[in-house]
Amino acid sequence: MSRLARLRPAVPAVSRVVLGGGVAAALVWVAATHGEGLDLAAASGAQEAPVAPTSLATSIDTMCPGNELSGISGIDDVSVGGTVAAVTGPESLLPVPATGPGTARVTGGSARLTDVPSRPGAASAALPRSGPVALRATGSLAPAVVGMQEWSSTRSDLRGLVTTPCLAAGTDLWLLGGGAGAGRQERLVLVNPGGNPVTADVTVHGAAGPVAPARTETVPPGGRVTLLLDAVAGEEATPAVHVVADGGGLHATLTDTWLVGSTPRGAETVVPADPPSTVQVVPAAVLGSGRTTLRVVSPSGEDAVASVTLLGRDGPVATTDDTVVTVPAEGVGELALPAVPPGAYSVVVRSDVPVAAAVLSTPGDAAAAGDIGWAVSAPALSGVGGAALPATPGVSRSLRLVSTGGASTAELTLVVGGDERTRTVSLLADRAVDVDLAGASAVWVERTGGSGSLRGGLTSVSGSGAALLLSEVPLEPVAVTSPVSRAFPLP
Repeated sequence: MSRLARLRPAVPAVSRVVLGGGVAAALVWVAATHGEGLDLAAASGAQEAPVAPTSLATSIDTMCPGNELSGISGIDDVSVGGTVAAVTGPESLLPVPATGPGTARVTGGSARLTDVPSRPGAASAALPRSGPVALRATGSLAPAVVGMQEWSSTRSDLRGLVTTPCLAAGTDLWLLGGGAGAGRQERLVLVNPGGNPVTADVTVHGAAGPVAPARTETVPPGGRVTLLLDAVAGEEATPAVHVVADGGGLHATLTDTWLVGSTPRGAETVVPADPPSTVQVVPAAVLGSGRTTLRVVSPSGEDAVASVTLLGRDGPVATTDDTVVTVPAEGVGELALPAVPPGAYSVVVRSDVPVAAAVLSTPGDAAAAGDIGWAVSAPALSGVGGAALPATPGVSRSLRLVSTGGASTAELTLVVGGDERTRTVSLLADRAVDVDLAGASAVWVERTGGSGSLRGGLTSVSGSGAALLLSEVPLEPVAVTSPVSRAFPLP
């Protein structure tokens, strides 16, 4: 670790101790801890061996969509170029040292793209022309590994900066993005990281509820299915896509490309929003330059009444604009956000029933070539969150952390030029901090205390003014440890 770069103030040290546990016989009984029931340790006459409540993760399997503008029969693939980056976290993120062999490999189909050989380490590769990208890590390199793909285009028919994290699979996913218009196109990419076929029910919700019955798709093992949603909901102005997987998990993204006549208005790939809840937080949305719109979906059979608060660095932003939106049951509603000075803001949505939310930013002149950014609600961090940062020329990045419902403290770790840099961040309730990520190949945030909910969002930009390109992604949880069951010998 670079001591010159270390920014952490003096705080009381925290000791992390892991106690080993042995197995007295080949046959063991694994039992959950309950207040009642048979005490197997006592029945065997053996003394219970102390077991650590967690151990380091030993296998990580995440996916990136690959080139989202490819893979639809009858439609020409669009070449986007781009890169995929993978980074292993420094040892300081781990509760105990990671020992033994390990691998961290990025693949495109059956082809090896690159390997990360050490910790901390970084590697990148060109994005394949088609097919998904997998980041799989095992053994000592599995904990705290992160991946991200990114591409940009300034062509006359496609313009945008598109940044997408490699994520684990899920079974119940909401993706908010897209819109109506002859030149607006949404592509849903479903990726199956597992070894068995997975069935997905895909439902598009609009302003009045589901626009059509669920469409069923089967995604082959290790494969990818890409759907053009225009055929299902081409005229829907406010689509929200619900993906329910059966037989395993899926990675899902929604890519929104926008062309008005011959003018490219932008492109963005949306990852799943935080699961529906009565409090949704979009931690980092670019506001104040062009129109910004909040989109909210109410998945349940009840109408939702949601109030909206903007948070700047100094807390809630005062406004006289309407900040309440009513969303019909199973429907989608939108609210134009107040005019504010240009910058990054956090958007807090509080609803009487569970909802999911996202913010669309359209900076610049609506009649000229530009870009769009979709910032989705992010999960609260209970442990470590992180992101790899591809070294795309001309792209600058910042991380915005926000604490809601109480204060939070966190440890921020960057890797810059192979050196680790850390600092402690303390946030009061409903306050945010912006961190410049210049030169960093990755960032991790570990929540260390406080009663608040801590979330983060990454903003990537290229150019300025009319030439601005923009992409926004949430800071996602990163697997560092895995639970350990208590095990006792049978009598």
